[in-house]
Amino acid sequence: MSNGHTFEGNVNSSDNITPLEGASSNDFDFNGLRRGDRIQIFSFGNQIDENGTFIHVQDGFLIWTDSSDNINTISLDAISISRVTGTA
Repeated sequence: MSNGHTFEGNVNSSDNITPLEGASSNDFDFNGLRRGDRIQIFSFGNQIDENGTFIHVQDGFLIWTDSSDNINTISLDAISISRVTGTA
């Protein structure tokens, strides 16, 4: 189940992905999350996909990658995000 959009392709270190406007690369992007943090995304209490990787938030959308390195966007209106802690 996904309310977002999946874009084909992988995130590479050469991709032009920048932090939020006015934030430096050392700042937190969104509610204490930094690019590269492992996250879980929930919609109406159900986890979407598997664990993902936070990229940033822009224009009311979460931008993240899934376990296949697909870039995803999803509206912040109906989701909650949790940082994954510990080791697998």
